[in-house]
Amino acid sequence: MIYSLPYILMVVVIGLAALYYQYEEREDYRRYTLWGVVALMFFFFAFRGYVSTDWTAYYADYQKCELENVWNNAYTSTKVLWRIEPGFTLLMWLCKMMVPNYIFLNVVCTAVNLVLLLRFLRRRLDNPVLGLLLFTCFGGLMLSINLMRNAISILIFVNTLHYIRQRRPLPFFLWNILGMMFHISAVFFLPCYFFLHRSTNKWVFAAVFVVGNIIFLGRIPIFLSVANLVLGDAGGHLATVIENYTSGQMEEAAGISIGYLERLLTATLVWLYYNRLLEVRKDNMLFINSYLIYASLFFYFSEFRVLSLRFSYLFFFSYWILWADLPRCFALKNNRYLFIGFVALYCVLKTHGQMNNIVSEYDNMLLGGRSYEERLYIFNRNYDD
Repeated sequence: MIYSLPYILMVVVIGLAALYYQYEEREDYRRYTLWGVVALMFFFFAFRGYVSTDWTAYYADYQKCELENVWNNAYTSTKVLWRIEPGFTLLMWLCKMMVPNYIFLNVVCTAVNLVLLLRFLRRRLDNPVLGLLLFTCFGGLMLSINLMRNAISILIFVNTLHYIRQRRPLPFFLWNILGMMFHISAVFFLPCYFFLHRSTNKWVFAAVFVVGNIIFLGRIPIFLSVANLVLGDAGGHLATVIENYTSGQMEEAAGISIGYLERLLTATLVWLYYNRLLEVRKDNMLFINSYLIYASLFFYFSEFRVLSLRFSYLFFFSYWILWADLPRCFALKNNRYLFIGFVALYCVLKTHGQMNNIVSEYDNMLLGGRSYEERLYIFNRNYDD
């Protein structure tokens, strides 16, 4: 059974809508197209059933969430180990007070995500429908279905990027401190204010990427080596812990895959059209630097497989802009068509690769999705954590 088929159909519809939006000159028709795609995405994500993996934890937390958890949690107290950040806990509690059904949390989070995403894309892209397609295929599926807390904090951050260029620290830090209330990983966005806008030489970009590839493909445990060097005279206790933690993960993470080729192609195109990208969009340095951080986190932390994947997700948004801008850099129209065709094909393949497993089989609760008990049974039988 092709479990990814519903996701692929959605991607194809969004892709065709993006193509129509690009060549439709009537503004009202373009507006209808955009809102039609938004409605489709809302229906698809908001009313999804018990899909993928993280719902098992969120469902249990939703059932036992109480108002006291907002200020008595692992982030504010050592007495009560409620693991979810206070901002998301408050949102969860408010949803539960209005509608006890867990699916209502999906509805609210999807609405918040789409509002933040649209605000970001309409500010940046002439074709926001294309941005919705790139969002869906590059991180958006996991952000919308699994990483519900991360999604809100990341989308808050991308909506503050203009404050970095404008050098307005107060709104930038206030909004991203709010983002930390939804997921603590947003703390890594705070230092971005000081360097994300700074010009980076294209040869520095190339050097960082090449060294990262050597570490990744050569399975070089850079942090383990540093720990051994620093702690060698002290018995290497920390190095032993790191070695135990990373055992087997380097072998699994490293190697040439479709995902690796995607990163290699993106970096190559960004390097080749570095100056042109900066001409196409005056603030593209923000996204070039963000992509460099994304690639560096993936390659340099490859000995910590889960860590590298999770942290690189924080900067996945660079794809949403750079891949939309790259066709504008090509001088030959045929090259634009070839790249757009490649993007369309790759989005389908990537979606299939991500979602073609039984725990991701799509259910929609408005269309008679399966019960919590049935999906939990499927999850327990088929998902190996």
